Formats: sequence, C-alpha cells, structure tokens
Amino acid sequence: MSLLEAVKKPAEGFKGVLGVSVNHLGTGESASLNGDRLFPTASVFKVPVIVEFYRQVERGVLSLDERVTLREVDKVPGSGILRELTEGLEVSLRDLLSLMMIVSDNTATDLVAGRVGFDNVNRTLRGLGLTRTSISRYCREILFDLVGVNDVPRGEMTLSLYEKAMEAGEGAPSWSLGTENNDVTTPNEMNRLIALVSEGKAASQESCDQILGIMAKCQTGPARIPKYLPAREVRLERKTGSLPGIRNDVGIVTLRATGERYALSCFTMGAEDVYSAEEVIAQVSLNVYTHFKGG
Repeated sequence: MSLLEAVKKPAEGFKGVLGVSVNHLGTGESASLNGDRLFPTASVFKVPVIVEFYRQVERGVLSLDERVTLREVDKVPGSGILRELTEGLEVSLRDLLSLMMIVSDNTATDLVAGRVGFDNVNRTLRGLGLTRTSISRYCREILFDLVGVNDVPRGEMTLSLYEKAMEAGEGAPSWSLGTENNDVTTPNEMNRLIALVSEGKAASQESCDQILGIMAKCQTGPARIPKYLPAREVRLERKTGSLPGIRNDVGIVTLRATGERYALSCFTMGAEDVYSAEEVIAQVSLNVYTHFKGG
C-alpha cells in the first residue's frame, strides 16, 4: 500500500481523532492525516523543552551539572518517581532531564521547565519555523485543571490538594479543555522538530546526539509505536504523551539493516478507551515500517 494508505487505514473505525505525520529522512517521502490540526501535546511537550535546555547549555546559561534540591512544594502528581522521594534530595539537571524523558517524570519536568522558561521555548520554536506549536503550561497546572482545581496559585497546588480533588471526581478530559488551556502542536510540526533533532539541526550536533541518546531509553508507551516492530531490527528514539482521552507517541525509527530513518508522530484525542488509542498508533507504526522496509 502507499504511504498515505498506510497512515489512513488504521483510522477506519477508530472512535476518536487521529493525527499522524511521517517523513522519510533520506528520500523525503512523507504523508499525514490531520497533519495540520492542533492536538494537546500531553508529555510530548517535553521534547521542545529539552531542545531549549540544551541550547541554553551551549550558550553557558545552564549547566547539566547544576544541582537542584527537591522540596515538597516541587512535587507534581502523575507520572514519575520524584514525588515519592524524600524532600531535601539533591538531583543534577542532567538527571532531571533523564527522568523527564525516560519515565516522563512530571516533577522533574516542571523543575526543568522552570529553569528554561516557556517564553524561551516558544521563541526557539518560532526560530525553527514552528509557528503553531505553543508551550505555556506546567504539568502541575494541566493536571489540576483536569480535577477541577484552577483557582489557586501554582505554589499552593500540593499533592494532598490534588488527591482530595481526585476523590471528589470533578474535572474533564484534557481534550475538552480546549487549545487555549493546553500545550498544543500539530503532527506535522512535532514531526519536523524531531526530524531536526535527528539531523542535528535543532541544536548543535553534540546536543542533538545527547537528546537522541536519552530518547532511545524511553520506557513509556510500549504498546504504541514499538508494539509490532521487531526490536532487533529497529532503533527507536521516542517520547510519549498521556492524559485522559489522549495517547501520543513521537519518535525516530531507524532500520538497522540499512540505516534508513523516518520520523513518525502520532496523536489521538477523544478515544473511547486507552487500548483503542494505543492500538491505532501501533497499527500505523507497523504499516509505516512495512512500507519503508519494502514489505
């Protein structure tokens, strides 16, 4: 089947919205589905954050070796392990980046994002030609919105308050918050960003190589892009995003036998259940892999 058919076929019968962008980094062959539609990024926004972080390291603004002392007020709900650790723990920014990307740690993410600044992230995105991607909200803010708490200062958004709100059962799925209340991107723009990282053009070659090295260790979303791919035949550098009603996965797939690479970005929102959202991404990934492998 054609690349476009490979992308579109899994969407048939999917009860939700699927967005896909794929681009072969050698031949330039590409296809998309809802490629220019805005989707909530969920934790995929951590990709532009790490890009900006390394750009600031290059300029001497930040240091990977800087150490941060974990405070109780820093702890963020959701994915990750730092929220379970003891206040007073010292962690390097290097390790926070690894936690942010490998296990999608929300506490690590907000600590890193606070260092780089969202204005700087968006300025860099514009400089790279990505005009519709907007990153402006911390993990903490989005998660508290989801449980119906949006009228307290960010510094008072504690884990205990979140747990009480969760028990109350209020809030809404993140895809219903609207694009003005979410970090957003389009499949085409995020795919362009990860392609620029893979090509050493989003930052210096050394920085991009380090980013890809971290992304290669991604432990989240095994039932998405990787699910049906033969692990010994491909190398993956990925970042996932997950919120109620949302399952995303973006990354670079390298065919080990030939060295061919392609960028693949998949976004879903409004799915009936987690399984169907992850499965549609997995099917797209398999189809695209089969197409480029010549199957």
